[in-house]
Amino acid sequence: MKRLFNSISIEVYRSLISNNPDAIFLLDVDGKVLDVNNAVVNIFGYSVEEIFGIYYPNLLLPSTDHHVESLIDKSCKGESLSYEASAYHKNGSILYLRVKNVPMLEEGKIIGVMVVAKDETELFQTKLTLQATTEKFTSIFNSSAEAIDIIDINGNVMMVNPAFEEMYGWNKKELLGKELPTIPKSRLDAVKERREKAILGEYTRGLEVDCLKKDGTSIHVSITVSPLLNGEEKVVGFLGISRDITERKKMESDLRDSKNRYKTLLNISPEAICVHSQGVIRYINEAGAKLFGYSHPSELLDRHILDFTDINSWETVSESIRMSKENKYFSKKTLEQTMLRSDRSKVEVEATILGIEYEDEPAIQVIYRDITERKVLLDSLIRSEEKYRLIAENMTDLVAIIDESGMLKYISPSFQPVLGFPLEELQGKKARDQIHLKDYDQIIPYFNKPKNTIDSVKVEFRIKHTTKGWLWVEAKATYFIDEEHGKPFLLVVSRDIEERRRLQEELKFMAFYDSLTGLPNRRLFGQKMQQAIKKAERNNEQFALLYMDIDKFKNVNDNLGHSIGDKLLKLFGERVSACLRNRDIIARRGGDEFTALLLDIKEEKDALIIAKRVLASLQQEWTIDGYAFKTTSSIGISLYPRDGTNMETLMAHADKALYDAKENGRNNIKFF
Repeated sequence: MKRLFNSISIEVYRSLISNNPDAIFLLDVDGKVLDVNNAVVNIFGYSVEEIFGIYYPNLLLPSTDHHVESLIDKSCKGESLSYEASAYHKNGSILYLRVKNVPMLEEGKIIGVMVVAKDETELFQTKLTLQATTEKFTSIFNSSAEAIDIIDINGNVMMVNPAFEEMYGWNKKELLGKELPTIPKSRLDAVKERREKAILGEYTRGLEVDCLKKDGTSIHVSITVSPLLNGEEKVVGFLGISRDITERKKMESDLRDSKNRYKTLLNISPEAICVHSQGVIRYINEAGAKLFGYSHPSELLDRHILDFTDINSWETVSESIRMSKENKYFSKKTLEQTMLRSDRSKVEVEATILGIEYEDEPAIQVIYRDITERKVLLDSLIRSEEKYRLIAENMTDLVAIIDESGMLKYISPSFQPVLGFPLEELQGKKARDQIHLKDYDQIIPYFNKPKNTIDSVKVEFRIKHTTKGWLWVEAKATYFIDEEHGKPFLLVVSRDIEERRRLQEELKFMAFYDSLTGLPNRRLFGQKMQQAIKKAERNNEQFALLYMDIDKFKNVNDNLGHSIGDKLLKLFGERVSACLRNRDIIARRGGDEFTALLLDIKEEKDALIIAKRVLASLQQEWTIDGYAFKTTSSIGISLYPRDGTNMETLMAHADKALYDAKENGRNNIKFF
């Protein structure tokens, strides 16, 4: 090799230096630049003229690791050195260099130093980016609210995050290098099969299973499993993400129970109830099946309602179906219709229809009442009073005839078993004395209306009962003239609707209020919020939306039981309600989440004052069934119209603020 170097001409050396991709400086013994190669110009941006004679250390940035001046001195004494340095490019950017100082000898005497600087700026930036990415991944991994585990190809744990430790109860040291203890033995074969699929590139997303905790209990989780690849695209492990869905499963179970209770109420109702969507019957209770002449509701399901509708009522039924398509929550209406039984005989009904949502589809709920008997009665009145009396005295409905002075001229025998009064106590008495005082003034216009029309009117009011005090009835009033004497009379046919009103109130409460806390539910809250938006827009007002929950509520259920958790939710609602103003609205959305509307606030601080009052009250100790404990809560706030002008936007922004409050340590308040 030495012979080869000795044979190389000076021109070859010059060419090697001039065309070397690394920057080469030739310095004198004082450290001043004597010459540079082309790479110096390319890397540093200076021309040869600009850099000639410059003191070399002045090109570099000061370093805490070494002094460039001393390194030059050492090289001038014969020592070759390597080090890292930074320098400014002519345009002001920073260069990252790997440098080597080599003494230059002539006839055994050191005449200067050759500095070779390799530009590693791109490599340095790549390392910084990789470091930032690694730090970001580590931050996300450690701060994620979802449990994350990383296992190797053999199923041994390589890493778990703090959320995993909190959810399952094992700490990282107990798990590293071992198989996951969260998997029940009954699922080991299925897990093995799923990992084999992951090796082939197949992902598992949202798999809902039961997993084990350290204390031996099981929890419902949603699991996503992804393969981990190395640089050669080979699977070297698996990433698992677990989300605790125990509360969601409980809510789903509660919802199923609520629906079952609702259906039970409908099934036992003495009223015939039917639900049809786009005309197709989706539900009908036993009373409804009996009305149509069938022995079981299943015989009518999935058939079209028009199959059981007389042609004379097709138009009204078809119109209600059109209304449901245009507005699924249309208001209650009562119509008289003619329906058909299984034997195609006709049945006259009074149909009360209401637009609802049934199994996520717009639908119509219909309550049918058989009025065939009443129709027969009214038709008979036209022909014969004697026929009328015969029918009236065998009806369970209350039939009364009132003269123009308001006296009861006739009452049917059914008055005694229904109201408990002997007939002689009522006959000839004023009708108004039997009607509740608060209802009387409201029903008089209805009773006067038939005088000017041949149509009947219907009204609900309370009538006196011997033991119950007052009984709700539905009355239909028809005006007619006594053909023999030419005097006007009012025919009133009434029916006991106590049971129906009770069922209606229960159904109404279940539709709009939370069964646990008694607070408005998300449906009623949504209606109230839409009203608040319209009012605020009309009057140029502001209001605030509070989104709040109980921090780590799951721990209460896990440690004290769901019974204590349910009572805590109820007390939580009471405490928040006590902190709000009379005009404000609070609702339970589900689980431990609550929302509140602070109406007509002037500025942001008004909402903050109320929110602080709420937060302070929720920090007070709870005492439930002998247990005394404290909880904290987080509150997110959005303002109308600053943070949104519609319900969806305001809810999303309040939810985001709640998330920020939790990320910021919980037990605090955050505005969007």
